[in-house]
Amino acid sequence: MKRMNKHLTKFAVFPLILVTLIFCIFPAYGATSASVTVNTSKTIGTNKLSLGFQTDGTWSYFLKSNVEQLVENASFVLVRFLSTVVEPCTSWNDASETGTFNWAKVDSLVKAIFSVGAKPFVTISRVKDGGGGLVTPPGMATNPATGLPYPASYAAYAVQWVNHFKSLGLPVVYYEIVNEPYAYFGWTPSTTKLGYYMQLFNAVAAAMRQANSNLSLSFDFICRQQVLDYWLANGGAALDRLDFHAYDVSCVNPYPSDATVLSDAETQFFGQWPYGYSITQAQQRYYQVRGKMLPLVNSESNFNGACSTGTDPRIQQMSGAVWLALVLRMDILDGVSYNIYYCLSASASWNEKEPTHGYGFGMINADNCQPWYPYYVQKLIGNGLAVGDQIVNVTSTSSSIRALSWIHAGKTYLLIISETTATTTLNLQGLQGTLSFSKIDNTISFTSSRVQTGTVASSASLTLNGYTVMLLHN
Repeated sequence: MKRMNKHLTKFAVFPLILVTLIFCIFPAYGATSASVTVNTSKTIGTNKLSLGFQTDGTWSYFLKSNVEQLVENASFVLVRFLSTVVEPCTSWNDASETGTFNWAKVDSLVKAIFSVGAKPFVTISRVKDGGGGLVTPPGMATNPATGLPYPASYAAYAVQWVNHFKSLGLPVVYYEIVNEPYAYFGWTPSTTKLGYYMQLFNAVAAAMRQANSNLSLSFDFICRQQVLDYWLANGGAALDRLDFHAYDVSCVNPYPSDATVLSDAETQFFGQWPYGYSITQAQQRYYQVRGKMLPLVNSESNFNGACSTGTDPRIQQMSGAVWLALVLRMDILDGVSYNIYYCLSASASWNEKEPTHGYGFGMINADNCQPWYPYYVQKLIGNGLAVGDQIVNVTSTSSSIRALSWIHAGKTYLLIISETTATTTLNLQGLQGTLSFSKIDNTISFTSSRVQTGTVASSASLTLNGYTVMLLHN
């Protein structure tokens, strides 16, 4: 800086001093500042969350060795798949309630899941497109009065799955009976159709439990207030979990803003909309009536659930990664046991085919086995958080900076989520010494996404470049 002219009077110097002070005290235009304070002496809860994903139609892609390694590296513990994707029954006889089975695909997938240290989560069948009954094996009849398979026959089919794994000595215990049954009985349920579904579920659950008493059974729409209340009042079978699906965007034209979706991530399925009960209210309601506190399982989830005109291109970008981090944070705070991401992989060529120019729902690019940003969110949290870790108190001075802190293996971890595109200067309080960090942010395109790592003094200010997910530990 050039030396000030000695002939300037004190009255001329004062404005320069004032301007300097203003720039020191207030952030530059377009930037914000915030502080996050961790209080490790105050425990606010215990973590129950573990992570998972769904294979969907890409089940065979999961069998690739480098993909299995990605799964293992992120510490996923639950892998969901639909029976219809790997259907083992080539023909079914309703009269004898038996069928012909080829278990080769199923066995390959299930053994691969166990080999990476995860557990299978099997969803038996799904509703046909348009809601007209279930997708069932060839030869299985539909009852014209209900539009569903005959309960005894369908139960016998489900038991074949249980007995097959039992014969192989494979501990497959997690099952859902029909994917998204609301497509059959309605989002605002028809009590008649809900009753038919309940009869089917009751028969299947009783038969499966007779074959293996260690099973964990549920379905994914039980948190809906009308469904749960009907279930509890009309003899619905005992459940082992309360499953729900969480998609925060149901349209892609027009797109809701990033701000809307990121706000919804913390409020929609964790508040009373769209189920009428929040998930914790549903948990309490079941406990009040049946005397059992059931685990909560987010058994299918993504930024966007729309696909009729293509997927939302933000799913794989930093806005999708921030959305996921916010959902996982809420899962942890609300005591959710599992979050299953839909889905493992998708081809980037979808971008060229879809009107929306989306990339499918996957967190891994199927063309080159390279992760997109949602994978890295799961890897950061999956490797730094375990069931039983103590969640400690943390506060943020900014409504755009979310934080979560816990103790893992004797170290203090701090998750920072920036849900603003503005640059933020962040100061940390309550942590000591040198901190290691891993982060993803807007500075690197999602098409070449990677984790940035390094160390920083706990007393130093951090610069968050727009959308950021950062994990620090001492």
